[in-house]
Order: sequence, then structure tokens, then C-alpha cells
Amino acid sequence: MDAERWWPPFVEIVALAWIALFVVDVAISVDVLVVSDSFAVTVRAVLQWLLVVFLLDLALLYRWSDEDPRAFVRSNWFLILTVVPWFRPFRLLRIGRSVRALRLLSGSRRVGSLLNKVRGKCRNLWRRLRD
Repeated sequence: MDAERWWPPFVEIVALAWIALFVVDVAISVDVLVVSDSFAVTVRAVLQWLLVVFLLDLALLYRWSDEDPRAFVRSNWFLILTVVPWFRPFRLLRIGRSVRALRLLSGSRRVGSLLNKVRGKCRNLWRRLRD
């Protein structure tokens, strides 16, 4: 299906928008950001509507999975948890798999050399930020 191809990137963009608006909402709530009342109400309304997109995402993932509900929940519990935007950063844990793959690739000279350069740059940047 065509929707199966464009839907996941769309949801990721919506997730980034939700996170940005959530930060704005928190800043408004703690008086770090001063805006008009109508703007604050609009931000909260958009946040609520974006939650509908995340629920629709879960429904579509179930529809496309060809599993019964119990099997879908058992096999996708982590994905279901991360549908709630507050838990979306946990999707970064999937990066752990990629890091393991990079470690295997680091055995080759070219990839190992590149990873060492990136690691060195990150260390320098971290030291600058700490000081």
C-alpha cells in the first residue's frame, strides 16, 4: 500500500511537532514563556489533536499487521507504549541494535577509522560543553 510507505515518516514529523509544542506548553505553564491566552489555548488544543494522530497510528499498525489483538499486543508492547508521545524518546533504545552492528563493522579498517574520528570529535565537543 502507498499509505504504508508515507505514513511512518509523517508520524515521526508529527512526533517532533508534538515534542516542540509540549516544550512550549511547559514553558508557558512555568512562566518562562509569556504569550497571550489565546495562543496558550491553541497550543494545548493542537497537542490534543496530535494525540489523535498517534492513536490512529496504532490502529493502522494493527490493521497492517495481520495479527489478532492479543498477539499484536504481545509482540508490539514496546511500540504501543511509545505511541504515547511522552514515551516516544524510548524509541531511541532501538539505536542500541544499530550500535551493536556498528561494533561488528568497526573491525574493518575503514569503518573503524571513521568511528574513531567521530568518537574523538564527540569527546572534544563534550569537553567543551562541560567547561
